[in-house]
Amino acid sequence: MYFIKLSVVLLGLVCLVALGYPAGILADARDEQEQKYQSLLKKLKASPEHYNQLLKNHESFQALPQEKQKTLKDLDNAIHQLMKSYDSFQASGKEKQGALKKSEGSVAKSDAQEAGRLLEVFQKFGEWYEALSQTEKDRLGKAAHPDGRIAEIRDIMTNQWMMRLPKVDLDGLMKLDEKARSVQIVKMKKEEQIRVAQSFDKKRKAGLYSEEALKFITQIKQQLSSEQLEKVSKLEGKKTAYTKIILDLAEDNPPLPLNKLGAKYLVMKDLPTEVSAQLKSLKQLGVYKQIEITKIEKRWPAFARGVTEIIRKSDPSFNYEFGACKFNDLPEDIRTVVENELIQLLQDDEKVKLQAVEGKWPDYPLMIRDLARVHLVTIPGISIPPELLQLKPGKGPMILR
Repeated sequence: MYFIKLSVVLLGLVCLVALGYPAGILADARDEQEQKYQSLLKKLKASPEHYNQLLKNHESFQALPQEKQKTLKDLDNAIHQLMKSYDSFQASGKEKQGALKKSEGSVAKSDAQEAGRLLEVFQKFGEWYEALSQTEKDRLGKAAHPDGRIAEIRDIMTNQWMMRLPKVDLDGLMKLDEKARSVQIVKMKKEEQIRVAQSFDKKRKAGLYSEEALKFITQIKQQLSSEQLEKVSKLEGKKTAYTKIILDLAEDNPPLPLNKLGAKYLVMKDLPTEVSAQLKSLKQLGVYKQIEITKIEKRWPAFARGVTEIIRKSDPSFNYEFGACKFNDLPEDIRTVVENELIQLLQDDEKVKLQAVEGKWPDYPLMIRDLARVHLVTIPGISIPPELLQLKPGKGPMILR
């Protein structure tokens, strides 16, 4: 979201690099912005891969026509303003939030709600777009008008929906001419929405979670800090708020299967000697602070993921199998669903993406989660159960197709 702002910052960084840091510049510098550039440059160079990619992004942006650059800058600024509005609302405190919610005509409330809605749309669209084949991405890129792009998006989503249908239903649709097929698709989607809504209503009236949902909630609660657990406990009995916080926590730190040894890495003493040595060296260099480790200790998989992210700041190739990251190492129930359901739905480029990260942790299980989300497959122990998605706060159930 800060692509444009990073490009502007990088322009300053490139100038500093080109100057080669003549003697006296840093000592005599009084300009606050230059100091910020120097600080940011130091942080970026700690991850050469990330730094080089940002430079390439900057060059690509500068190569665009001025009109396109202005369009991107305007979009970036609009997104930034929405994020400021949403962050301000989130940080305003419970009393002020409550006052805004009671004021139906409140502009602040409207802005905050719109910001939250759009940010969620951006995130979901980004996940959906990244999972598209290159051919589908090219189709969207060639659409010259927003209405044309929306039409292409709808067409691609319809094709994805059809590919998820049972074979007998798909064969029946393919036998129809284009006009009759369009009519039948609309009818089938409406019937599907009714079924989902009826299922949602039954579960809401029952007031109980299914065994699958309860198991998932238990997994999430087991990996929370004491502070997070206290927050969750206070919301028990308030189903809407309780479901929302579980979904938020699952998104930030999803449960991941253990490695083939069944080991859980929770504190520093659990780490292999070579990993501990890398962490110690990076701490001495100021890459991270001890508090970053302390706040995630005794939590799986948060601790192992945090350690991996810290080391990858300076060594992007770092990999340690803290958890299952190869197909054969996955639990049997996960392997069964991945092999018999998910793989069958993947496009060729999606299969390539999955193969490229096999053996990398947590990249591999997270890629399985993301691809399963796109194709509406529920991976046991990783995916959020559909029931919880349907109970997501809002005016009605989340329609999955």
